[in-house]
Amino acid sequence: MPLIFNRPVRLALFMGCLTLLLYGLFRPQSPPDLFSHSDKWMHLLAFCALGLCARLAFWEWRGHLVWPLLLLSGPFLEYAQQVVQPARVFSAMDALANTAGVLMAMLILFAAEKWVAR
Repeated sequence: MPLIFNRPVRLALFMGCLTLLLYGLFRPQSPPDLFSHSDKWMHLLAFCALGLCARLAFWEWRGHLVWPLLLLSGPFLEYAQQVVQPARVFSAMDALANTAGVLMAMLILFAAEKWVAR
């Protein structure tokens, strides 16, 4: 699949996405509930964005190197959240939403590659 942006732009986009994600995960207080389970949706969308940005930033790497790291990062970062911020607690549902977000990014890129290849 041809890439639109050069590598420095893709890396900057990934670093920005990672910075926002880490801020959201490790801030002292949980984000406000905008609606029922809004935090799960935020986890899903944040990790989907991270997955898309990471895969595009490291396009030269094989996918089987990038995706496992991203899939493991979801539960790991959710666990690390309670270590870094003792007021926050581990949530298995948040870890699952993180993993689902990465899987969603995988599906989006897979579909995009198939669409571009036709």
